Amino acid sequence: MIDEYGPHAQMATLGEQMSNRYQMDENLELEPYLSHYMDEVEVNIAADSFNHVGFMNKIIVRLKMVLAATEEPRRQEFLHAMVVALQKRVDQASPEVALDGI
Repeated sequence: MIDEYGPHAQMATLGEQMSNRYQMDENLELEPYLSHYMDEVEVNIAADSFNHVGFMNKIIVRLKMVLAATEEPRRQEFLHAMVVALQKRVDQASPEVALDGI
């Protein structure tokens, strides 16, 4: 499948949309909202047998690009939190990769 249209692209798009909503709605709390996003990631991981670490890394790459281009502080906060949460999940999925980075 072409990288631009894989399931990671849909999850990155969802992350971007959620960060926009987080920016606009001061009543949204970071942790429960982030947890909802990560639940969606887990559903995608459980739905198929593919390279889960690669899937999450592709989402991270795209969200980092969006984060770098974002000026709104609240949106930056959510995008950063998503990237950190995804990276933690990658590290859980591949402990040998985490050990290499020490």
